[in-house]
Amino acid sequence: MFGISGMGGAYAEYLAVKPAAIARKPSNLTFEEAASVPVASQTAWQGIFTHGHLEKGQTILIHGGAGAVGAYAVQLASHAGATVIATASGADEAYLTSLGASRVIDYREAQFEKVLRDKVDVVFDLIGGDTQQRSFLVLKEGGYLVSARQPVSQEEAARHRVSGVMMRLAPSADVLGRIARLLEEGTIRPDVANVYALQDAAQAWKHIAGNLPGVHGIAPSGPGTERRRSHGKLVLRVA
Repeated sequence: MFGISGMGGAYAEYLAVKPAAIARKPSNLTFEEAASVPVASQTAWQGIFTHGHLEKGQTILIHGGAGAVGAYAVQLASHAGATVIATASGADEAYLTSLGASRVIDYREAQFEKVLRDKVDVVFDLIGGDTQQRSFLVLKEGGYLVSARQPVSQEEAARHRVSGVMMRLAPSADVLGRIARLLEEGTIRPDVANVYALQDAAQAWKHIAGNLPGVHGIAPSGPGTERRRSHGKLVLRVA
């Protein structure tokens, strides 16, 4: 089985969880790969489908597409038959294209609202700040702006005649089971950035603290900094 442990998380070999938060582990995934899946993939699923109401034939703009949640959103939206546009670093274009993105906008080179010729049906915002504010300009009337980062201005949403919502992950065995089937079929794939032994949990946190990505998943560089991949999850191996 795999799933979400609860609000507080856990570093433990055994724990009690609610059946509504777990599903059968995909047989083709290692335990480390499976551990990386539930939070990011369900956040993506609920963001684009539950809250964004994305449908086949629509167009979605995903901000921060190369992050853990963004990568699942790209894959799931593409599989659903949507046209997927993602903002990210230009270095991640090949990665996102391999996941199903039709277009990648390098946020360092262009402002998405100035280069998009047609408006989109859904914006999935994993960045926040000014990026979220500018997203109203590219949404079709009646579209959805879903944020996993910060509240969406209801005044701006009303002014642009769109729906805006800040989502919170609600663990679902049903959704996780659907994701598990897609993983077993090879329709979508997980991404693990690094695996640490349980006793090295402190080092894992130092890794995160020392290499926190910028708003679009770009890790800092310089003397004494360890370069990390700009996508994927860190996993603790218990045994």
